Amino acid sequence: MNKVDLNAVKGLIEESIDFKQIEVGLNRQKLVGKRQSPDYAPLLLGGSRPFLKDSKTNREYKLGEHVIAGGVRVPEIENYSHHGLAEQIASPKVMLYEALWELLGWARTCSDTQLSVRPNLAWAIPTCFGMKYEISDEGSVWFPDTISIDSALDVDIDEVEKLGEMPRVFDHLYFLHENAPEGVRISCPIAVGPLSQVDTIIGQDIWTLFYDQPDKIYALLLKITAVITKLLKLQKKIVCEPIDCMWTGPLFMSNGGVKIGNDSVVMLSPDMFREYIVPNIAELCRTFSGGYHHCCGYFPEHLKVVNEMPGITTLNMGEPEKWDLPQVVNEIYQNGKLYYGGWARYPGESIDVYLRRGVELCGPERNRAILFAMGESFADKGNDSWPEPAETMNLWHEIQDEMFPR
Repeated sequence: MNKVDLNAVKGLIEESIDFKQIEVGLNRQKLVGKRQSPDYAPLLLGGSRPFLKDSKTNREYKLGEHVIAGGVRVPEIENYSHHGLAEQIASPKVMLYEALWELLGWARTCSDTQLSVRPNLAWAIPTCFGMKYEISDEGSVWFPDTISIDSALDVDIDEVEKLGEMPRVFDHLYFLHENAPEGVRISCPIAVGPLSQVDTIIGQDIWTLFYDQPDKIYALLLKITAVITKLLKLQKKIVCEPIDCMWTGPLFMSNGGVKIGNDSVVMLSPDMFREYIVPNIAELCRTFSGGYHHCCGYFPEHLKVVNEMPGITTLNMGEPEKWDLPQVVNEIYQNGKLYYGGWARYPGESIDVYLRRGVELCGPERNRAILFAMGESFADKGNDSWPEPAETMNLWHEIQDEMFPR
C-alpha cells in the first residue's frame, strides 16, 4: 500500500508549476474577496478526478463543490498504481500521492486556479463521539449507526483532538504539510457545519427532537460549534494558514477562514434555521472573520436568511444548474457577499457563449463572483469540447474587455 512513488508526482508538479501564474490568480481572487476590482475577473480551470477506484477507466470525484473543467489531462496518471479512499485514510503518503495527481493537471493549466490539497477527512468529527465509520469501494464514508442525544451530550470534548480519528487527521496534516511540493497548500478538513454534524451523530431523530427536546438540540449544536472552532484553530496552526482566510481546492478565500457545509438545512423551516442554526454559524464567522456557506439542492427561502447574515461572506450553491444564477449572483452581491462556484455549460453550447454568460455573472466591476468552469454534465468527463486553457483564458479576458470596457 505504501509503495507509491510520491517523489514522481511531486517532481512532475515541480516541473509544471508556474509561480507567476499562481501569484496572478491569487491576487485576482484576493481583490474579488475584498470587493475590489481586479484587472480581470478570475476564472478557475482544471480537471476533477482525484479519488480513484480500482478501475482506471472509472474515476469518481467526491468533493462536489469544486468540480472544475476546462483543464489539461495528465496522461502519466495511467502509468502508476492508484489506491482507494480506505488506503488513503490509512496512509497520509497515499492520500497526498493521489491528491497530487489532480493538482498536476491544475498546475499545467493556465488559469487563476490555486493549488490546494483537500484531504478527504472532513467526515471525522462524529468519531470523536464514539461513532464507527465504513468506507465504500467508490470512496464514500458513512456511519451505519447513530447515538442518542444524551450520549452525545455526555462526551467530554475538553481534549477533542485526542478522540476518535482526530489523531490520525492531525498525523495526515503534519505529513501533508511537510511533504507537499513548494507552492501547494493544504486545506483544513473542516467543511461540515454544526447542523449537518448533529444530523450525522443522532440521525433522523433530530427532526422530532427540535420539538420534543429543543433545549438539548440547542446545547448539542453549541457543543459541536465549540468542537469545530477548536479543531479548526489547531489545524490552521499545523498547515500555517491564517485564522481569517483559507485555501480550499482551487479557491483562496481572503474574506473569511471557515467553511460551513449546510446540506441538512433544507429539512428545517427558514424560521427554525434562523432560531437554531444561525447563532452557531454567526459564532464561527466571528471567530474566523467570515465564513463560506455551502448547500446542495434548491433552498430559496433559506438563501434569504443566509444573505441576511453579516458573517457569511461567500456562498456556494452545490447544484448551480437548479438556480437562476444571474438573479442569485446579483442578490448575493447586493447583500455584500460573493458567489463562488460554477455555472453549468449547456449541451452543445459554444465556449464563446458559455464564457459570455460567465462574464455577465461577474458584472462590470469584475468582482461579483469567483467562477470555475463546469462541463455539460456535472463532472465533464474527458473535457474533449474545451480548447487549450490559454485560449480559454485569452477569450475570457477579451470578452470582459468587450462587454465591460474600461
